[in-house]
Amino acid sequence: MRAPEHSDPDRDDQPDVRGHAEDVATRYMRGMRWSSAAISLVILYGLELPKLLANWDTYRPVEVQLAALVVLTVVSAACAFDRVVRVFRWPLIVVVLATSIAATLTVAPVDRLGTAHWSDEIVGWPLVLLVMGKPVAMFAGLLVAHYVPAFVLAIFNGPVDVTFAGAVNTTVVTSAFQIAVILLANALRRVAVSVARMSREEERARTADAVASQLHADRKDRYAALAETTAPVLAGLASGTLDPGDGTVRRTCAIEAARMRRLFGETTASPDPLVDELMACVGLAERNGVSVRFSERGERPPVPVVMRRLLTEPAVAVLATARGNVRLTVVGAGEEVTVSVVADSLPYDVPVVDNDEITTSTVTTGDRMWVQATWRGRG
Repeated sequence: MRAPEHSDPDRDDQPDVRGHAEDVATRYMRGMRWSSAAISLVILYGLELPKLLANWDTYRPVEVQLAALVVLTVVSAACAFDRVVRVFRWPLIVVVLATSIAATLTVAPVDRLGTAHWSDEIVGWPLVLLVMGKPVAMFAGLLVAHYVPAFVLAIFNGPVDVTFAGAVNTTVVTSAFQIAVILLANALRRVAVSVARMSREEERARTADAVASQLHADRKDRYAALAETTAPVLAGLASGTLDPGDGTVRRTCAIEAARMRRLFGETTASPDPLVDELMACVGLAERNGVSVRFSERGERPPVPVVMRRLLTEPAVAVLATARGNVRLTVVGAGEEVTVSVVADSLPYDVPVVDNDEITTSTVTTGDRMWVQATWRGRG
């Protein structure tokens, strides 16, 4: 009999744990992304739009600034959605940086480091949305690509109305806040992943404990079932009170061996345990030289373990001691399951099942015996 296969938890379950952790982290990051998108839009229209309107005449051409406003609005709103960022991350980064350069070039040289350069402080927020969850070094590099053109143009195409140190100070303060958001998002993601993994590990541990407890209870149940019938036989053989040469004792031993095979069949993971348990007994009968023809018909409801043992008890007894040819049939009809066996007539009584849910019948015709057991369930 083939032993049930067990998967390696370190190999099979870890991807599931990682996937669960990623799902939890994604939900956390989604909230962070929506918050950052809201911040970006509030800053864009609450702080930067008034600067654009107040310096309307300093832009050449002003249409580029309006286009920059539209692009940054669309990118900030679109990047609130994870799927957009996953699919269009790098194209949108290129668009944002190109918008930054275009807006910088159309600001009057004297205002490139001043208030009129409204896009200087807002471009970092769409970049925050685009690289959230990525290494902070990536975001720092994109900030450098954003700020460097303005400073280079201010140096080589000055003068400007503000001091270089003042512009650097404003840039550092703004960038520090944006970098802090990236660091917080990354830390939150790591915490979410760690918590999710710990939660799943605890769930797996609880499940393993429950499975172990159930397996232990099943083993105790099987041992109890064997203790009622098999243990006395073994004790009698060991003490000498039972004679192995006696035909009745040999038949009893054969039946107990079949019952043990049936119990072993209960340990297999199968969609049809009833057939597995019967086939375990069929294998034993065939090794004893019995030719067994097995057939099954109809759709069968699942039969509880205890009921399966009682339902198969007559068939197990017949298969264990049969000679010649045997026909075994399992039939499902609605909520009923019937196990019947036809074999040569036996010189002793078939076990009688005493249960309200199961009925048995035995018919003897000539030298042939037909034994049938039917389970009608609780319906």
